[in-house]
Amino acid sequence: MTGETLSQALSRGRAFLTQHDIETAALDARVLLQAASGLSHEALVMHGDDAIAPEAGQTFQMFLDARSQGKPVSRILGRREFWGLELGVSGDTLDPRPDTETLVAAVLDRVGGRRRPFIRDLGTGAGAILLALLSALPQARGLGSDLSYGALRMARANARAIGVDDRAAFVLSDWGRVPTRLADVVVSNPPYIARGELPGLMRDVRGHDPMRALDGGADGLEPYRRIAGQLPLVALPGALLAFEIGPTQAAAVQGILSGVGASVFGPGLGMLRDLAGRPRVIVARAPRH
Repeated sequence: MTGETLSQALSRGRAFLTQHDIETAALDARVLLQAASGLSHEALVMHGDDAIAPEAGQTFQMFLDARSQGKPVSRILGRREFWGLELGVSGDTLDPRPDTETLVAAVLDRVGGRRRPFIRDLGTGAGAILLALLSALPQARGLGSDLSYGALRMARANARAIGVDDRAAFVLSDWGRVPTRLADVVVSNPPYIARGELPGLMRDVRGHDPMRALDGGADGLEPYRRIAGQLPLVALPGALLAFEIGPTQAAAVQGILSGVGASVFGPGLGMLRDLAGRPRVIVARAPRH
């Protein structure tokens, strides 16, 4: 690889990942080369005939080796873009997916004239949902809770990095079991994979996302039951609820919420699909009594 140009390195990386059955080989190779070289996409194009620095070449190969073994790009680089924000991720946090942006958009569409809401994010992980909402609502404040110290450290670091740490707090808690003011908005992307389905997940997920962030119990619905039971501790009467769901769980989650008195049908409520057309989010209102 002595004297290899940036363009040659990119082509080699793409071919290497393709040989290892990485479906997004071209994109992944480019992102990893950008990270290894410190160059933007535009700079790679403009300076493709320049030689890659030896240290950058070694780092790029290290990245390629990790990706070829199924490690996600975000895990290799320790960061993930979500809602236009660059967030740190670690082995303690779920890797935020673009599909979850459907939940963020749903909340922003429904906040309406209330521009100073208090938001609770249950199972916050890296803080992706809460921090995206706070970045879009400059007067909002929020509290994220999680059972993982490591996840909370990452969420706090992300809040500082994007400049909302004065409006975001994070606390160790089992869902809503923490004394605080009741929220205008409650959001969550809880674990929703049925335990028996975990071995069948893609290796990018199964091998790198923390199991506690995936395991939804025997039927994948246990976290929703626990959240529903804790709504009086978390939500103001009539508060907006927005929860990510698995593709076959809409009716079941709506049933759990309606069973505690939440409104699951009506204007602005119901099931929302992601950009791929899959059921992704349930929007509801907390019990009004």
